[in-house]
This record gives sequence, structure tokens and C-alpha cells, in this order.
Amino acid sequence: MAAGEELCKAIVTGLYGPETKASPDTIRSAARRLAAPANGPSGQLLARFCQIFLQAYKNWNYNIEVNGERWLLKQLACFKPAVVFDVGANVGDWLLSARSEFPTAQIHAFEIIEATSAELLKRTAGQTGIVVNQIGLSDLEGTITMRAFEASSKLATHTAYPHGKYSELECPVRRGDDYLRENKIERIDLLKLDVEGAERQVLGGFAKTLDEGRIDVIQFEYGKVAILTHFLLKDAYDLLEAKGYTVGKLYPDHVDFRAYKLEDEDFLGPNYVAVRSACTDVVEALSRH
Repeated sequence: MAAGEELCKAIVTGLYGPETKASPDTIRSAARRLAAPANGPSGQLLARFCQIFLQAYKNWNYNIEVNGERWLLKQLACFKPAVVFDVGANVGDWLLSARSEFPTAQIHAFEIIEATSAELLKRTAGQTGIVVNQIGLSDLEGTITMRAFEASSKLATHTAYPHGKYSELECPVRRGDDYLRENKIERIDLLKLDVEGAERQVLGGFAKTLDEGRIDVIQFEYGKVAILTHFLLKDAYDLLEAKGYTVGKLYPDHVDFRAYKLEDEDFLGPNYVAVRSACTDVVEALSRH
């Protein structure tokens, strides 16, 4: 018996006696009993435990080595991706992981904050096949106002997310469709987005490329910033499914491809994956087995 099952059984039998089975009804009854009275001080510690448990169960984890991001790269390696876009590359942790798994791929990195992109350039100096662009991608060409936070370069965003002290910077952006056309790139095998709330804009800048089915796999983040941008998980599903993608949440050893449910709108990503439905072999390789 798994640890979770043992714990449920122990709670149920502890409350209702050793002969009681841990059925869905008794588990529900036990949970309600432990939570009574609602918002009562006696249940605070248990509520915190349950919250942390759910975060872990739902894979709210930003460590690429264990949250499924490295696993995803390894699974995609057998398909020999030739062109990878890293939008929101920061100082290159994900980029260098991708390089180690795709040694022959051309990786185009985009980092909008000048100081951060300068660090990225230093870190990737001398490596072939990596193009560092000191700009962001969006649905327009021009500039946008970014907030660069003192706490971490990873938090930079165009939104009003409350991360603490920040400075505002005017930063250049351009459309992904234009970049592809100018660089004569026909297809993106993997598009990774870590753009702190700019998903709608970045995907909008790839509208033509998406319509033509020229991006095979998209990894994108989902979290509380969606509250501020009003680009919810449902909006991401609607946009991508309309473009011919199958969408699922990334876990440590699989992607849970599934239809959207309102219950999924929990702001606990961190990562979702969209695969062109025509790429059935990729969907199969990434699914739970």
C-alpha cells in the first residue's frame, strides 16, 4: 500500500474505528470533520500541510532537473530537433540544458533585459549554434515597459506583479513571424516560453507561423500572473487547440494531455506543453505509459 493510501486509511480508522474502510465517502466525511469549524484555528496546521501536499502533487516546482523540463528535453531529443527558440532565456539555465540534449540544434535565445542578456552572452560565448537576441518577442514591433526586480532577474515582467522593489525599463520587442521571415527559418521544433505573463503577446506575434502549422512543440508557463493579464489557462487552451494543438500539463515523467476543466484553473503550473496534434508520435512519446 502506498504511503498516501496508508495515511488516508489511518485518518479514517482513527476517526471512525478500525473496521471502517477508506472509501471515497468516508474520506470525504473525515476531511470535513477535520476541517470543522470552517476557518477554525485548530485546523490551521493541517490546512497548511494539505496546501503544501497539493502543490507538490500538482508539480508546482521550478527546478528544471526534477519538474519534468529536463525529462521533456530528453524525450524530444530522439526526434532530433533542429531549431529551438528560448523566449525569456534569462541567464541561460534552460538554454544550456537544451544545448546538452540537442547538441546539433540551432538555438535562438531572446532576453529582453539588457543587463541579463549581457550576462547570457558571456555565459554562452564560444558556443556554436546559439544565437542570443537582446530583445523580446511580442505581437508588435517597438518597445514595452518592463519591471526589473532587485530580488532576481528571473522575475522581470511587463505586468504589475508585486515582487518588491524594481526599476522600469523601456525594452525593444518584435514579432516572431518577422524574425522567422528575415532569418529564413521555416520551422520551429520547440518553442519555450518563460515570459512572466506575456504569453498572449508572444503567441500573437507567431500568428502566421501557428496558422501554418510550423511550430511543433510549445512549452509555456501558467501561474498567478494570469490573474493580472486576464490570459487564463482556458484562454491558452482555446487559442492553441484552435490552432491544432493537443495541450497538457508537464509532470516529472509525462505530460498529462487532457481536455480543459474549470478545476484546472488553480494557478499552479508551472509548465504546460502543447504539441501539434498531427505529431502523433510526439504526443505518444510524451504521454503517461
